[in-house]
Amino acid sequence: MEYQKQIMRNLTAEVVIVGGGTAGVFAAISAARSGANTILLEKNSMLGGTITVAGVLFPGLFYAWGNKIISGPCWESIERTVALGGAVLPTITKKPERHYLEQIRLNQFIYTHVLHEMCKESGVMVLANTMLSDAQEQEDGIRLIATDKSGLFSIHAKKVIDATGDANLAGMMGYPFYPKENVQPATLQNRLGGYDYEQVNLNQVRKVISDAGMNAEQILHFLRIKKIDNHIPAPVADTSWGKTNLETEALASLAKLYQLLRQVEGLENLCIEWIASETGVRETNRIIGEATVTAEDYLKGIHYPDAICYAFYPIDLHVPDGIDQTFLTEDTVPQIPYRALIPKSSRHLLCAGRCISSDRYANSAIRVQAPCMAMGQAAGCAAALCAKQNIPVLELDYQSLNKALSDLGAIVPVQ
Repeated sequence: MEYQKQIMRNLTAEVVIVGGGTAGVFAAISAARSGANTILLEKNSMLGGTITVAGVLFPGLFYAWGNKIISGPCWESIERTVALGGAVLPTITKKPERHYLEQIRLNQFIYTHVLHEMCKESGVMVLANTMLSDAQEQEDGIRLIATDKSGLFSIHAKKVIDATGDANLAGMMGYPFYPKENVQPATLQNRLGGYDYEQVNLNQVRKVISDAGMNAEQILHFLRIKKIDNHIPAPVADTSWGKTNLETEALASLAKLYQLLRQVEGLENLCIEWIASETGVRETNRIIGEATVTAEDYLKGIHYPDAICYAFYPIDLHVPDGIDQTFLTEDTVPQIPYRALIPKSSRHLLCAGRCISSDRYANSAIRVQAPCMAMGQAAGCAAALCAKQNIPVLELDYQSLNKALSDLGAIVPVQ
C-alpha cells in the first residue's frame, strides 16, 4: 500500500461497526454487551443517523396488531428518552386508524445523548468524525483504513458490520449489489415559522404558486402543517459527489419556495426556523445476500428458519406522483432472516439496515427505523459470537444467536 507510511496508528478489535446511525449504534451496543471488544466509526459528530442528523425523529413501528414485536437495547433507548422527558409513548391499539400514529416522537437532543451514554456504558469505543478509506479481507478478519482529523489509521477486526445505509463498505470490498432502479427521492426535513396561517392571503398563495407551475393546494397544506415536504431526486446519493449535489438541490428547492411565498400577504415574515443537518435518503444500494427478502414473502409474513427479528410497516415506495402503498393483512407480522444480512460468500462481513438483501418493494418497508434497529442488534450479537468462536458469519449456530439475542432482551420470532 502506497499510503502505509502515512498511517498514524494501528488498532485492533473483535468487532468494528461502520456507521453510527439507526442500525449501527445498536449493532455496536449489542456487540459490546455480548462481550466483544467493539469500535464504532461514525462520519458525523452525533450518533443516531437519520433520526438525529436527518431529523426523522419518529421511529416506528415497535408494535404490530397491539403486541410489541421489537425490544432489546433499541427499546431501552426509547424508554430512557421517555424517562428524561424526551418522548411520549403513543397509545397502542390492535388496529390503529393510521399506522404512523404509533411512531414515537423524539427530542433530538435527549435521544442522541441517550445513545452516546449507552455506548459509553456498554464499553463501545466511539470514533466520530471518521470516514472509511479502504478495506481488505484477510484470512483472519478485515483490515480497515479510516481517516479522522489526525490522518489515516488502521483497524484489524475479526468481524465487521456495514451499517452505512449505502453499503459503502460492502461495495468497497467488491460485494455485488442488486441493480439500481429509479430510486426513491430524498427529503430535507424542516420547520416553518414567522406567520399565522389564519392571516395568510390564500388566494394570493394560489396565484403565486400556480404561476410558478407548482401545485397550489399542496403548498397550502405545507403551510398549514408548517413543514415543506420537498422530495428531491437522489440517483447516486451513495457517493460523496452525489450527496453533495443532493444537499445543494434540496437547499435550492426550499429557498426558491421560501422566496416565492414571502411575496404573499401574511407571509412577509416567513422564515425557515430549522432544517436537518443532512437530507434524509430513503434508498440507494441493496446487497445480494445469502437470502433475499421479497415483497411477496414480506406481505405473506412467511417464516424463516433463521429469523432474527420482526418488521411491521406497509410497502411504502415513494414514486413521483405519490406513495405506492400495500398494507399488511390483519395479524400478519413479517420476519427478517439472518442470511439477508450476509453478503454472498462473505466470511467476515455483515450488513445491517436498509442495505440488506431485499427486493425494492420489500426494502421500502424494512428500511424504516425500528426494524433497522432490530437488524443492527442481531448483527452486533452475531458478529460478537462469530468473533469469539473464530468462525465465518454463515457458520454461526442459529440457536446460539437466538439465545444471545434473548439474553439482550430482544424479541426473536417464535420457532
